[in-house]
Amino acid sequence: MKFCTSCGAKVEDTTAFCNSCGAELSGVKEERTSEVQNKLPSFSTLSLKTKIILGSILAILIIGFSLYKVGESYTDKTKVLENFEEHLEKGNVSELVHLLDSDDESVKIKKKNVEALLKYLKENPDEKEYLLSQLHENSNQDGIVLAASSVDSNQIITFEKKGKRFFLYDNYDFVLHSFPLVVNTNYDELRFYLNGKEVASPVKDGDQVTLGSFLPGTYKVKAVLTSDFVELEKEIEVSHFGETESDLSLDVDYVYVNSNVDGASILINGKDTGVKVNKEEAVEVGPVLIDGSMTLQVEKELPFGKAQSPSVSIEQNDISANLILNDEQKEAVTNEIKQYLLNYSKAIAYQDKKYLKENNLIVSDFVSSSFEELFNGDLNYFGYLVNLKLDLESVYLEEIDGEWTVGVSVLEEWMEDYVYSGDSISLSEEEYARTYRLTYDSKTAKKWIVDSWDSSWSFDDSKAKKVEIDAAAQKKQLESSPKFNSIYKEELNSDISTFVESYISSSVQAFNYRDFSIISDQIDPSSDYTKTVSDYIDHLEEKGITEDLVNINIEKVEQQNDVTFHVYTLEEYHIYYNDNTAKYKAFEGKYEVRSTTEGLKMYKLLSTDEVDSQDL
Repeated sequence: MKFCTSCGAKVEDTTAFCNSCGAELSGVKEERTSEVQNKLPSFSTLSLKTKIILGSILAILIIGFSLYKVGESYTDKTKVLENFEEHLEKGNVSELVHLLDSDDESVKIKKKNVEALLKYLKENPDEKEYLLSQLHENSNQDGIVLAASSVDSNQIITFEKKGKRFFLYDNYDFVLHSFPLVVNTNYDELRFYLNGKEVASPVKDGDQVTLGSFLPGTYKVKAVLTSDFVELEKEIEVSHFGETESDLSLDVDYVYVNSNVDGASILINGKDTGVKVNKEEAVEVGPVLIDGSMTLQVEKELPFGKAQSPSVSIEQNDISANLILNDEQKEAVTNEIKQYLLNYSKAIAYQDKKYLKENNLIVSDFVSSSFEELFNGDLNYFGYLVNLKLDLESVYLEEIDGEWTVGVSVLEEWMEDYVYSGDSISLSEEEYARTYRLTYDSKTAKKWIVDSWDSSWSFDDSKAKKVEIDAAAQKKQLESSPKFNSIYKEELNSDISTFVESYISSSVQAFNYRDFSIISDQIDPSSDYTKTVSDYIDHLEEKGITEDLVNINIEKVEQQNDVTFHVYTLEEYHIYYNDNTAKYKAFEGKYEVRSTTEGLKMYKLLSTDEVDSQDL
């Protein structure tokens, strides 16, 4: 037993504190510590098994601590935010799909949502900068779980602390928020569609309609109003990144339609309205949208097929919708005009209007009388068609006294000449701009017929369609015709006769002056006749012979082909010899003359026969 040094109470020897006052008793702690130390074994005295167990426990503690630190680093909100920013900058769609959560657990983030978001941020860099600053501000609210009330109501993405990860660490999520999509409209009875799917329960509040809350993205919103004969609809594209309010008012009114025919059906967006046009006055159609989103067209079944007007965007109250020919019908008109002109060209070549009726063409009184005027009295017309163009944009259609007619601008090119009797033909190029009128024969021929034409002041060549014409065949047709051939041969024979007379006369001069150059340019250089004439001049020089041309007659010209002609002559000469004698001689000659690019040329002397000889 011993006593407490503080209060004097008796205490046990092994007690460390006084039971009365609680004071620590001196000497007891040191004794107990020494006693414990003396009782603990040293590490060297431990068994191998004990040492292994202790080492394993220590290793587990070290590994566990390391893994904890790795997990702590992996879930660190700063690094999580940096990782998100990196994927956002690089536009890594799949990674962002994995990182983002929807604020509505029933809606899953899809690739299209992220792609739309990236496109929006790229096009709006200020919004991207603002979003990142908001995310950093979210991350600075340490320990706070963000809620809609604690952030900007238009913040597209929030950085939120949500629960634990691996049961140890704070978990942070990026939440993509949905926003109300609101449209303003001016009609009550409307159906709404979002990306082609009808909105089941839109919430209407006056002119405002809330279609629901949707994740950020680009949406096609359509309003549909059903009228008596057609559904009126208007579609807009909404860039929905935050709360949006878009105008979807329908610009609805009645329109008044004019046309060039009676009884054609009016179509709205390709659907028959049941309303027919009246040629005399405009008819009312509606209600329709007049914002350009709808189209109007008229059509009617005609004797030559269905005809339609061009499709017109409805942007005003008064609309003209005239029937026009389609491409196939225009081709039929083109072929008819072409065949008519080819017939006309042939009739001109043979100067016989019976050719106007070839290929079952019906000839109008106008066409017949116009042809006859070309051959009036002593004046004859020669020509052939070279080129043909049609302005198919100018084609118009109309009904006159129950008959369907079309008009079309045409440009014709002819090689032609007006010739009086006895004159030569000299064709030159002429162009004619005309407006042709054709009538459809629905009773017998069942095709378009050229009825008449008028001269035009101009022709729009920029919109013209060129029609293929075989100009070479047309030229040959004219040149092979009896009338043209007769005049042409007379003219050609005259030219050839004049050439041969000139050549023979020049030859006498060349012979007498012993100078081949006088006639060298009249001989075809490709022939051997050049040497023959040159040798003959040398012979005359050697014999001392000269001659005078007394007379020459061109007896006949025969055409061998397009460029070769045989010319028969009767030539009379006085020939003087070096012994001072002289004789009169007559010869029948046969020459070959060729038409070259440089004109008529003498090719050779085919034969010469002496038919008379007398002394002088």
